[in-house]
Amino acid sequence: MHCKPVRQVYYNPGNGYTVASYITEEELPQQVVLQNKNSYGCFQAVGVELPTSDGLEVELEGEWKSGKYGLQYEVSYFSISTPTTAEGMKAYLSSNLIKGIGPVTAANIVDTFGMKTFYVLDHKPEELLKVRGITESRLQEILEGYRKSASVRDLMVYMAPLGITPRKLAMIQEHFGSAAASIVKETPFRLCEVKGFGFLTVDPIAVRSKNFKADDPLRIKAAIRHIMTEAEGEGHLYLTCQEIVDKAQRLLNHKDAPGLVTERAIRDAGNDMIHREGSLISYAGGLYTKKSFHAEMGAAAMLAQLTLGKEMCINVDRILRRVQQREKIVLNAKQQEAIKMVFAHPVSIITGGPGRGKTTIIRFIIAIQEELNREALILLCAPTGKARRKMSESTGYPAMTIHKAVGLTGEDGEEEWNRNQKMPDDLIIADEFSMVDMYLADRLFSSIKVGSRLVMVGDKDQIESVGPGNVFKEMIDSGEIPVTVLDECFRQEEDSTIIQNADKINANRMDLRFDDTFRFYQAADATEASEMVQRLYKEELGKRGGDTDAVQVLSPLRKDTEAGSDSLNVVLRDIVNPSRRGYPEAKNGKLCFRLGDKVMQVKNNDEVSNGDVGTVMDIYRENRMGKMRVDFGDGRIMTYADDDFWPLTHAYAMTVHKSQGSEYPVVILPMLPCFRRMLRRNIFYTAVTRAQEKVIIVGSKRAMAQAVRTDFIAKRNTKFAMQIRRIMEEIRKRERKSA
Repeated sequence: MHCKPVRQVYYNPGNGYTVASYITEEELPQQVVLQNKNSYGCFQAVGVELPTSDGLEVELEGEWKSGKYGLQYEVSYFSISTPTTAEGMKAYLSSNLIKGIGPVTAANIVDTFGMKTFYVLDHKPEELLKVRGITESRLQEILEGYRKSASVRDLMVYMAPLGITPRKLAMIQEHFGSAAASIVKETPFRLCEVKGFGFLTVDPIAVRSKNFKADDPLRIKAAIRHIMTEAEGEGHLYLTCQEIVDKAQRLLNHKDAPGLVTERAIRDAGNDMIHREGSLISYAGGLYTKKSFHAEMGAAAMLAQLTLGKEMCINVDRILRRVQQREKIVLNAKQQEAIKMVFAHPVSIITGGPGRGKTTIIRFIIAIQEELNREALILLCAPTGKARRKMSESTGYPAMTIHKAVGLTGEDGEEEWNRNQKMPDDLIIADEFSMVDMYLADRLFSSIKVGSRLVMVGDKDQIESVGPGNVFKEMIDSGEIPVTVLDECFRQEEDSTIIQNADKINANRMDLRFDDTFRFYQAADATEASEMVQRLYKEELGKRGGDTDAVQVLSPLRKDTEAGSDSLNVVLRDIVNPSRRGYPEAKNGKLCFRLGDKVMQVKNNDEVSNGDVGTVMDIYRENRMGKMRVDFGDGRIMTYADDDFWPLTHAYAMTVHKSQGSEYPVVILPMLPCFRRMLRRNIFYTAVTRAQEKVIIVGSKRAMAQAVRTDFIAKRNTKFAMQIRRIMEEIRKRERKSA
């Protein structure tokens, strides 16, 4: 449809979604004519980054769709016609498509060259110096804007139907420059050079290309990189060659990709990644990415150095007795053993379930260290902001996130990392260590100076880290790090039903005890469970004055079920914070946020860690851009602008994985047969041990029994324990030779 823009009705800078009015001389559907009875030839169009500047002539392709605002033209493709009139050329040059040319300069250019204006711009740009007000430097700015506008427009037209956001289009343009459109069309897999463009995004774009080749080495390598990223998401640090080949064949030979990719082509591309690029590393039967291999090897080497460092054995019996007298606490034998072990070795591990006195031990270790040396620097740290705050509150001592302690900031945490920078601390106590993945462990160990004392505290029976590796378990299994297992209940709440049942779950026992602090409600399916969770949530909130921090819904699954955290968040938020006329809301992607919403950060940032929970305190517009401010406590207020993806989700419900490192007075937990693969003992145990006062389970006792019986922990491909043993043995051999 050939038309001209009338006005922009709505524009979302976050995803480029545009609603605009256009006028055309072509015939319109009768319904549209009736809708716009006072505006002959007018209609509304919706699409991504639609052109709306006055004076442009536009070709739109799409189809009519009926919706809330009547019949609108949904645009799948557009192009801007080269203007053929003086007024059209002035409008085009002064539009926001070309930076550097305003209305006055545009008029001067067209008045000077008339109908030859675009010929001059394309073939004789130096002629523009004849125009009043255009200098050499201004000419370069104009030409850059003109060329970029053509490239951006071509790129937009080519990629908008694929749902590529304006922000990503800008990233492509910035990376490839004015050749972006031709590069994307001719060699689409070069898009993988741009951050955020992986195989699943690029392959549908490539299939459209006239030069598409199913066995293009760039395509195969992109698929292999995707497979390795997916493997890391499942906790693996390496895959075998055959695993990669099998997965790549399934991924590359899908029904929409013409042509066949052979195993030989995949092996050739993989060998090139190993031998020429060095992006894959082959070691002991496994294929690692360079990042994964260096993290595992580096962490093992540094941990070995710390463990076999200088003699640091100190007898603290006398000080320990004195601290117990002062604190009026008598520690049990295992707790005393753990403390003595800490001061007998440079590196040690303390593990135990809830109520085993881990926090008390940390307080005693700090007190003893201060008596030994008041000038010593002590660092308390934990992998998440929630765990850090809990550690600080329970010990009365300042604590940091591990990310901040070692200088990891930003989304990826790479830009400020300096491997040669060592922390000055003499004693480092790291809590909730079962949550630490291989990458974070590598950063931490590499930041500790030899001669410091490292204590790692955690619960070995909790679920594994979200990131790759199984660091805590592998260190324990290596047999090289001194470990104390706390197996006696220390708290006064030793008769707590929650702790008793947690122990029974761990021991593969189903004789759980139910009472007012550990309750069960039968639900036939996910729909009934969701309804019951909503009712119980409302009841418990009422008992606690509406405090959403006191009642937390946890689910083993995030999506694909009404009892998953995503679906529960929608209905629970409407209970706590319903939509109200006159109150602002902010949309980002598929999520809608309201004032007062409880939200969770899902990526690390300078001040806010993955898993931190905050409250939406303000939603407003500034310079035509929507913004939202979130208070995460401790004076940390973050501002989010709608021209970017927000690493936020609602936090009325969350997955069990996201709850690690936190405790809540009341936990409501759906347990249903439909959760299947997540019905595992360590997930059930972790969820139950998040509760301080009450656990409410909704669902099926059969699902609970399946979870208790399933002690299967998905094997993670890691050789960390083996590397620790190997490197420590090499160090000992060298020391024996030099002795």
